[in-house]
Amino acid sequence: MKEKKRKMQQKKIHYWSEGIECAGTLYLPDALSTAHKAPAVVLGHGTTYVKEMHLPHFAQTFVDAGLIALAIDYRYLGESQGEPRYKVDPREQAQDYSNAITWLEQQPEVDAEHIGVWGTSKSGGIVLQVAAFDRRVKAVVAQVPDISFWHYMANALPPEAIQTFLDLMQEERAHMSAGGTPRQIRFSAPSGEASIVGPDWLSWFEQAEREFPTYRNAITVRSIEYMATFDAGAFIHLIAPTPLLMILAEKDEFIPVPFNRAHFDRAGEPKRLFTYDGGHTASYDDPAMRKITAGVARDWFVQHLLCEGRAEQ
Repeated sequence: MKEKKRKMQQKKIHYWSEGIECAGTLYLPDALSTAHKAPAVVLGHGTTYVKEMHLPHFAQTFVDAGLIALAIDYRYLGESQGEPRYKVDPREQAQDYSNAITWLEQQPEVDAEHIGVWGTSKSGGIVLQVAAFDRRVKAVVAQVPDISFWHYMANALPPEAIQTFLDLMQEERAHMSAGGTPRQIRFSAPSGEASIVGPDWLSWFEQAEREFPTYRNAITVRSIEYMATFDAGAFIHLIAPTPLLMILAEKDEFIPVPFNRAHFDRAGEPKRLFTYDGGHTASYDDPAMRKITAGVARDWFVQHLLCEGRAEQ
């Protein structure tokens, strides 16, 4: 499907998620009227990332097709409120998605019966859980999804590195028990310093800090435990009959493709698996690959939100 670029309105918005004020950017097709409501998609980024990182490109693609897009900052991150800063809890981020859907339902331009969710990397796993339990979701796209953080780490790291993380989590538990404030580590750091992603990616994260002012290469130590104990694949069989599109990178440096394929196989119909010849971040770092993956997601949402929505009217 090819769409010409539309003029796009952007609005800074705030919504409440479990008592915490979260920030978002609402992208609207220009001249959209309340007399002709449009379906909408909630977009969230991975782990500690913020809504300005690459998401506007996907939002523009969706708006070009006549959809509304809402990109969000999870609580504790970016322009959203909440303490401690840089805390990542996938269960809370799933709530932030659902509460963003509630906000969208109340907007006069939005077709509240046709709302989808899109996620990439960590949020690609989170949207699987959101879609499994929030029946308001009418279509879901999981791009290079982080379905089981601990499984990936256990298969990628040597036993001594795993033990280092386990020791760090227990040290932080003792630190907090003694009245300490949550400590942070860098998400990517030089060799010898505790981090989630190794030093090979440090320049990528430092560039992100320079390019996106609200982003920080930081994460709380307790977040490791929150992510490790979250299994987005546990309920994937409950997503159906909500249409599921999963996008995988054949050269993913972080996520074993066969593991995610096995989870996809457990999902019910309707579903589609799309793979591309590239690495984990190519779907938003590489302009050509981003155009492909955004287009595949757009077509999925058009088919299951926009076209079906029009057919029901």
